[in-house]
Amino acid sequence: MTHRLLLLSLVAVSLAVTACGTDSSPEHRRNGWVIGAATDAVTGVTTAKILATADGGTTWTLQATPQAFTGMKGNDISAVSADAAWAALGTENEGEGQGAIAHTSNGGVTWRMQLLPPGMVSRHIKGIKGISPTEAWAVSLRGDVLHTLDAGTTWTAVPVRRSDGQIISMQQVNRMDVTGNDIWIVDVLALSQGVIHSPDRGLTWRQEQLPGLLSGHGPLTVSAHSTQTAWVGVNSEGNLWWTDNGGALWNKSSDSIGGTADFDDICASSDDTVWVAMNQGLGGGVTARIVVTGGAFSTVQFTDVDYNFEGISPLDDQRAWLVGMKTYRADPGLPNGVIYSTRDGGATWQKETVPDTARDVDCWKVSFVGARR
Repeated sequence: MTHRLLLLSLVAVSLAVTACGTDSSPEHRRNGWVIGAATDAVTGVTTAKILATADGGTTWTLQATPQAFTGMKGNDISAVSADAAWAALGTENEGEGQGAIAHTSNGGVTWRMQLLPPGMVSRHIKGIKGISPTEAWAVSLRGDVLHTLDAGTTWTAVPVRRSDGQIISMQQVNRMDVTGNDIWIVDVLALSQGVIHSPDRGLTWRQEQLPGLLSGHGPLTVSAHSTQTAWVGVNSEGNLWWTDNGGALWNKSSDSIGGTADFDDICASSDDTVWVAMNQGLGGGVTARIVVTGGAFSTVQFTDVDYNFEGISPLDDQRAWLVGMKTYRADPGLPNGVIYSTRDGGATWQKETVPDTARDVDCWKVSFVGARR
């Protein structure tokens, strides 16, 4: 190959990598968003809310959002760059099947509702994953998979079909993740076959088997660190399941933590390091950075009895942000939501300041530019 052809080839590879990933340049790794909801004490109406930071969490602001956020709750948020992010919304009553996708292209100065395609089983959008400023994937509560390549101007429904053409129906989706050509979705009611995975950008799908699940349990959360390595947490089990061969075989950890708690969110920051956010009901929340070696856990844990933890976004093995909402036992004077950060791998967590305008917001999910969440 000539030097000119080699150079052109390298440029093409560089552009392809940039198009497939989020903007993780240092100046943008300080941008993050939190999504949640506030409920009016008089009317009982819930409204989705979004907070943002441009300085790594030193200051947070409540962003202006469309009137259509009224009656909705915030299910998921995905930060792509300092300018671009997507939000997944659904109604408080999940059985209604209503929801929306919102997008910003100017750092949250304005959020715009995006048109969903017709014929969806459920319009309650449960998960969303931005890949670049123009590409994103989303999934509804009942497993409608959506894809956009034009920043959400059009969303296309992607059939969830096996290689033999058979449709895979999903019943209760809680989380999704995307890396490279791989799309991972978890359906808790499918139990041991609840990992729904496409290795080819949605062309074909398969249900993958999780070994050793307790009866009646299914996957709640999924995090993919690479096309080969992905992690799953199961409802009311403290174990983790992982694959290191692209989903051909899943392994169950020999260790566990919080055996009766749900991992409401998990996110891998490296091939063997997983951060978890746990909800223990009246017992408050637990977060942990877990290093898994041969199935055994080495954990660094933190507990807050006042808040249940619901979302986590690690930039790497040392830095992460954590969000949650107040328990019924907590002091009524505390904000409804909490935002924590760590710079030392979870050894210590610092509570960040929630603005006065957002003291009524239950914080649900968090996403930072450059992070896997």
